[in-house]
Amino acid sequence: MSGREVYKWRHIAENSIKIDKGNPSVSYHLKIIGEGSYAFVYKFEDDFYNHPFVLKRAKTDLNEKEILRFKREFEQMKQLSSPYVVEVYSYNDVNHEYVMEYMDCTIEKFISKNNEVLTFKIKKNLAVQVLRGFKYIHSKELLHRDISPKNILIKKYDDVTIAKISDFGLVKIPESQLTSNNTEYKGYFNDPELRLDGFSSYSIIHETYALTRLIFFIMTGRTNTEKITHESLKQFVAKGLNPDKSKRYKSIDELIETFNKIKE
Repeated sequence: MSGREVYKWRHIAENSIKIDKGNPSVSYHLKIIGEGSYAFVYKFEDDFYNHPFVLKRAKTDLNEKEILRFKREFEQMKQLSSPYVVEVYSYNDVNHEYVMEYMDCTIEKFISKNNEVLTFKIKKNLAVQVLRGFKYIHSKELLHRDISPKNILIKKYDDVTIAKISDFGLVKIPESQLTSNNTEYKGYFNDPELRLDGFSSYSIIHETYALTRLIFFIMTGRTNTEKITHESLKQFVAKGLNPDKSKRYKSIDELIETFNKIKE
């Protein structure tokens, strides 16, 4: 990726960017493909690499702390090196935007579209990839805090489908002054009790709660965890979502160990 990192990305219009590749510069049209709380997400085609990339651009109404948090998301992802984490390349301080690898779709869309034709083996392989990604993240003493099928992205190759973790905007970093300590409930799959406990109380038992819901979705295409007929999957979910927090998975390793025992 070193060749891509020497690029200097410069915003020249709302729907385009200019890339300095020496002389002359090259402009590319941006196509919006998504929007989050803090940023717009665009796709563009690089004719040098003959490959699509993504530009994530902060919204113009963000305050200073939100901009710092947006940049921290990039910096944190840049420090990570795993086949199961989306790769980022370069940050533009002037326009508050960064370039990242293009992924084909969310795992939410992939599972919803293909749920009836995907085999148990394929689904379990995707789930294992996701868990490996989170095992790596947790080894760095990080908690993602925004786990959902929308934040796991899919890359389809001719011979394999890869799942990668994205959206580190809410990541909990030890000793960071930018980690949000407010009580606002965030996160698509998070424990509803965080509404009362406060988001600052988020810990590993909340991370494994959300991961349990995510893995269940990958394996079934469902978000409703009632009426599970598969006995070992039912036991896996019951432990991960236990109302008694002391009985939940205390680590990603414990969760993985239990998940690996699930058979078709």
